[in-house]
Amino acid sequence: MPFRRLLAGLLLFLGLGTPLATAQAQSAWPNRPVRFVVPLPPGGASDLMARMIAAHLAEALGQPFVVDNRPGAGGTLGTAFVANAPPDGYTLMMGNTATHINAPLLFPNAGYDGLTDFAPVAPFATITNIVVVHPSLPVSSIPDLIAHARANPGRINFGSAGAGGTIHLAGELFKMRTGVDIVHVPYRGGAAMIADLVAGQVQLAFDNFPQIIPHVRSGAVRAIAVTSAQRWPLAPDLPTVQEAGVPDFDITAWFGTMAPARTPPAIVQRMNAILRRYAADPALAARLAELGAFPMSMDTMQFADFMQAERARYAEIIRVSGAKVD
Repeated sequence: MPFRRLLAGLLLFLGLGTPLATAQAQSAWPNRPVRFVVPLPPGGASDLMARMIAAHLAEALGQPFVVDNRPGAGGTLGTAFVANAPPDGYTLMMGNTATHINAPLLFPNAGYDGLTDFAPVAPFATITNIVVVHPSLPVSSIPDLIAHARANPGRINFGSAGAGGTIHLAGELFKMRTGVDIVHVPYRGGAAMIADLVAGQVQLAFDNFPQIIPHVRSGAVRAIAVTSAQRWPLAPDLPTVQEAGVPDFDITAWFGTMAPARTPPAIVQRMNAILRRYAADPALAARLAELGAFPMSMDTMQFADFMQAERARYAEIIRVSGAKVD
């Protein structure tokens, strides 16, 4: 018998070179450290959550998950790096609304598609925004704000941490759904925007919960509603914008684990199962609450469908409002 036929028969007998062999190889994953990319600087919500996920996956799977911060260009540099990484389960990332939904819609050369270039592994957490006003603005509710804005067109400024984020697009959605004329003032980061909001240089913001809640508690700004579709568990006394009469208003930021497209489904499903069990842990809910966040849990198909719906919703806001990034 020729050597090649003998070798082929031996490989077939052992299951090598067959779907069984592929499954066996994938079952050995991970057998070396896994890179977990955060496309933003250390210290922010994405970074802190990524470190929580990495530590949990490392404990569950017995290999290091090493956080690798790759900031730049609004998160697109690190995200493009992961999109082009080998789909072998050894490069993952912490994605969010900005990196996977808004940036590819707003940046003409983001370098990736937030949906087709990735395999969604599992969502991790969500954060609402809060509608806040400077105390000098004579409003204490969404109906008050709408009435005051209509009586003073173009005279109320709303700040954001930069064009294209959920803070900005929440304001644009508010304009779309109510017809009010309020003026967007973008800043280079949330700290500068909050400083001017507290000083009264801008009168209104749709800011992320963890960033603005200390200033609400100190009385520097007044909270009048949350932007999520349901009341926020960490601020249950605040009504939603929808409750206040503005239809189809739902803005939240989400965070989740992503892998390059074509990562073996067995690897993706294995991580999803681990992270869904983690999401149900009350200790995790308590840790996320310290960040102003709330756990999310979906299977991989639900997560993919959720992302598709998010892109359709934000694409409408961007198209109608004409939102752009510089």
